[in-house]
Amino acid sequence: MNRPPDNARQVPADQLRDFAAACFKAAGLRADHADQLAQLLANSDLRGVRSHGTRQVPGYSRALREGKLNPNPQLQVVQETDTTVLVEGDGGLGYAPMMLATEKAIIKARAKGVALGATRHIGHYGSAGHYVRRAMAEGCTAFSVQGHHPSWFGEGGGNKGQQSAYWGNPPICFGLPSQKEPPLILDAATCILADYQRGPEFDALQELIPAAFFKSMGYTGVATALGGSFVGMSNPRAAAVHQRWLAAQAGGLIIVMSLGAFAPAEEVRSGVDLLVRGVRQTMAPVRGYAEATLPGTIEHRKEQEYGKDGVPMALEDLESLEKAGREFGVAPGWL
Repeated sequence: MNRPPDNARQVPADQLRDFAAACFKAAGLRADHADQLAQLLANSDLRGVRSHGTRQVPGYSRALREGKLNPNPQLQVVQETDTTVLVEGDGGLGYAPMMLATEKAIIKARAKGVALGATRHIGHYGSAGHYVRRAMAEGCTAFSVQGHHPSWFGEGGGNKGQQSAYWGNPPICFGLPSQKEPPLILDAATCILADYQRGPEFDALQELIPAAFFKSMGYTGVATALGGSFVGMSNPRAAAVHQRWLAAQAGGLIIVMSLGAFAPAEEVRSGVDLLVRGVRQTMAPVRGYAEATLPGTIEHRKEQEYGKDGVPMALEDLESLEKAGREFGVAPGWL
């Protein structure tokens, strides 16, 4: 999914951002959240993470228009200590409340060494990397995950008869900033296979590499619980919010750690450089690939390339965006 599309057109990222913001506002989303969301989606496009970029605009806009998400959530800090903060998402998309929790956790981590930020009663919060990268920009390392109310994957979630090997795929991200090399950022999801990788050829892998599937099931369970039950998504209040806002059944967590908690920050950064450079310069690549790289390197390169030349948008994705533009009365800047 996140490989460059075969049939594409280069579009400047600012045009994608402006179009997305206008669609969200036309769908009723409060202006500050619309601008923030549009920028984060455009950032994903710049990194080549197509799955979590502006191709999300039609779905989010329709969910807002149809009342599945709260377009004007009242974000509140409902619990706070020196090292923790919990933000009420009020049935809206997860981006703004999760970023608010992240910003507050960064301040606490810089003072105390480590801090936890969380939000609950939210819809999709997108790529977990949005929040980890924000912490990295402030000299921290971080881990983020989104989870759900237990009914999403549990006894009431419609899983009866489904293959456990493909259970769930919540977003997770670990990130460490570097000094001179690209950062080390594992921005992924928990299932070993992508959502679209289904069929007999993939089913056969269960017997060839069962350990990989057991690991992904474990990652899914831990992620779902940390971003769900752990942040307060296993109670009647969570169920009530979901009943009112049908697309809001999630929670989110970020753990932010000061880069200098145990060793000088520059020493940590130079150590990340050694890892990234060492893998690239000394190791044989995965079969079918020209180079051995750690996660984060390709996104770093794409961000520089696409920022200069424009984002290669798949023609079918542009068609979907243009259709949404007609629905919401927004003219794309690339036409």
